[in-house]
Amino acid sequence: MRRALGLLPLAVAPLLLGGCLGVQTTPEKSAAKSRLAVDTIKNQKGLRIGKPNASIEVEDSTLIQDANGVAAVVRVKNTGSTQVTLPVAITVSDARGKRLYANDAPGLDASLTSLPVLAAGQEADWVNNQILVAGKASKVAAQVGAAKGEPAAGALPRIALSGIRAGRDEDGPYAKGTIANGSAVAQKRLVISCVARAGGKVVAAGRAVVDRLPPKGESKKPTTFTVFFIGDPKRAQLACAAPPTVLSGGAK
Repeated sequence: MRRALGLLPLAVAPLLLGGCLGVQTTPEKSAAKSRLAVDTIKNQKGLRIGKPNASIEVEDSTLIQDANGVAAVVRVKNTGSTQVTLPVAITVSDARGKRLYANDAPGLDASLTSLPVLAAGQEADWVNNQILVAGKASKVAAQVGAAKGEPAAGALPRIALSGIRAGRDEDGPYAKGTIANGSAVAQKRLVISCVARAGGKVVAAGRAVVDRLPPKGESKKPTTFTVFFIGDPKRAQLACAAPPTVLSGGAK
């Protein structure tokens, strides 16, 4: 092979050498990545809940639909000890009971299939605003499964929301505010859920994601967020929360 390459013109030798060494072209690399992505999704398993969590009460499940999309709000209460990584399964159906959507497809973001933590005695709203349906959705059923994680020692990291104000622009109604980490643990993929209630009824909901929230004292610049709503929060009472996603250690 070396001898044969030595006889080739210089312009041809690199091409043959590249083929011998298995160097991929850009289209070949793209095709390989696509195959890998498809294989990865095939090997993933969607959300499955067997026995319901006996310590978690589903107090209410509400569905909201407007021109901006569909959102589900699941109100839960922990009657037991602190629980970490709680699977939340939802099924959306139409007025006739036909299933339109369920969050059991492989590859969904963890925040769309689980609640990161729920302290003992705590109530919380879990929001999924990434529901794709064709037609009119009428109701949502929810179920919470057994916790997948173990509680960390000590108190949970404290995440504080402040300065929350509602408004509206060309993209629709929103809530803006500031989020701060009161602990020494940086947070990753932190979800801020906002639910608007009027007369005890959920009338709007939305969420925002902060990829990284620095630990206390790391940054002098405040971290802000914007939550866009599905539904109309006008003259409603807002409740926003951001449960911690990293309970101990460090997150760079």
